Amino acid sequence: MTQPTPATVCVVVPVWGAERTLDRCVQSILTQRLAGTLACVLVDDGSPDRCGELCDGYAARDPRVTVIHKEDGGVSSARNAGLAACDAEYVVFLDSDDALRPGALQAALDAQAADPGAFVLWRYTDDPADPAPAGPAAAPAPPAALARLWLDCLIAMPWNKLYRGELARQLRFNEAYTLGEDLQFVLDYIALLGRRQPGFHYTVVQSPLTFYDCSREDGTLSTRYHPETCEIWPEHFAKLNAAVLAAGAPEADLRPLYRAELRVFAEGAADILRRDPAPAPERRRRAAAALRHPWLADLLSRMRAGRCYSPYYLPLRWRSLRLLWRLAEAARTGSPLYGKLDWAGYYLLGGRWLRS
Repeated sequence: MTQPTPATVCVVVPVWGAERTLDRCVQSILTQRLAGTLACVLVDDGSPDRCGELCDGYAARDPRVTVIHKEDGGVSSARNAGLAACDAEYVVFLDSDDALRPGALQAALDAQAADPGAFVLWRYTDDPADPAPAGPAAAPAPPAALARLWLDCLIAMPWNKLYRGELARQLRFNEAYTLGEDLQFVLDYIALLGRRQPGFHYTVVQSPLTFYDCSREDGTLSTRYHPETCEIWPEHFAKLNAAVLAAGAPEADLRPLYRAELRVFAEGAADILRRDPAPAPERRRRAAAALRHPWLADLLSRMRAGRCYSPYYLPLRWRSLRLLWRLAEAARTGSPLYGKLDWAGYYLLGGRWLRS
């Protein structure tokens, strides 16, 4: 019996609670025009609404669609199930509240064909009416640009990349994480690609190929409170820092990377004080414990060695919850106090640390 030919591209979509946006997502996939063949795997992750029924309807109408129904195991579990069922030359991930822009997949394939040794990434838009056409024009980036690519919001998510199916299927999203697991998967893929193809590089498609919906009613990861931020992100950042240092990232990229990581950690600790449901003494205890994290001590040492300034450096170095709280609240509310505390910290360090 003849085995079916693997698709050129398979789009894996984890589905949960997306009844309102699922049709937009699926139609954006099925209406893609490309020179090769297309497959779509919809993973109904125990969605409590009609998503499972809708997924079955798409599969009944279009043979390119495969549906997996499973118990709710989280987005990483759903992506893993979809990846295991995906037999294609290339894999693309898409969330069920987002959408591919017209011509996106062909643009990505064209960029890959123009630069066969590259890992193809692309930009995205949060404007559903964005007039920019999808095209394959891309800019190359060396391995040492990893930190800059993360700073440009091109690395941390899984859904703006063209993965080689044979490599991606060797990996799994870590289902133990509830935050930042996407970055771990991407870094694992980059490491595997580097072992398989030493000296590979990136190519970034300049036009936005994915529509990212920022209007989620239940809040995005950047707006919801995550009590484990100061436990989980140090693990992710440690892995990221090891990767960018191994890639030979320049100091000019390391400084803003360290500042960004410090801010994420500082805001996570301040969030414990502001939003954790525990009584105030317990909130203070948890926040104080976070400031003793070994990863933080290492990051502060790196920043001190490079004279890399951040307004959060002194509050975290001094482990001052009061100063951290005032600075983070001033930043959150747009208060002029933020600028005053920023410059005060800068001059307390002698006014010679690098601010850029």
